[in-house]
Amino acid sequence: MHDATTFYDIVGRFAKDYYVPDILLPTSSCIFVLESPHSQEVKHGAPVAGSSGATMSKHLFGPECARQPLGLLVKENARTRENPRLNGIGLVNVCNVPLQKSAYGTKPPASIPDDWFADMEYVRSNSQRVKYQTDRQNQIQDWLTGNLRAKLLTFCKKQLTLIPCGRFAQKYVRLAAVHDDSWVVIDDVPHPSYNSWDRPRYQAQVAAVRRAVERAATLLR
Repeated sequence: MHDATTFYDIVGRFAKDYYVPDILLPTSSCIFVLESPHSQEVKHGAPVAGSSGATMSKHLFGPECARQPLGLLVKENARTRENPRLNGIGLVNVCNVPLQKSAYGTKPPASIPDDWFADMEYVRSNSQRVKYQTDRQNQIQDWLTGNLRAKLLTFCKKQLTLIPCGRFAQKYVRLAAVHDDSWVVIDDVPHPSYNSWDRPRYQAQVAAVRRAVERAATLLR
């Protein structure tokens, strides 16, 4: 029997318990584009709420912030609006539900067949591809592209710095094909996982990101 399930359906089934919202303020002018949430992000309801977020905090604000994931700092600041250096930051995921089965705990939704998880993880881990071998994998890519394109279109005509973090995010920013003369895009920033922001080869990119965050905060003072 033909399975008429679409990735739109899959995202809808996950949305109630696993959807992690983007965090954007009217003052956000430094926008980090990230991949998708994992277990810590689902637990806290914020992007980069785990070790990757802690790496970002350390490099953006100093070693004293290394234990405070950026997603948690930005989420709390969205409530209080008390910290100018955070008021300029926005966090956007290409996909707002996890693409990895492990993020769903020991008992992922029974209504989601394992082969869907396999395809989601394949698309996630093979971001060098622009065309996949199966219709389902291509459908997932098309949905992710459209989802990010809709988000980026809302930023048009706004002065901002766009920071796609990692190959996955960079790929989907490229596929979304939304451009604006008001934007500055910082290229080749690695995903902050596995301490990649500590590596000497990426120090120029990390320094550029740090300057962009500082500039966004300065504009709000």
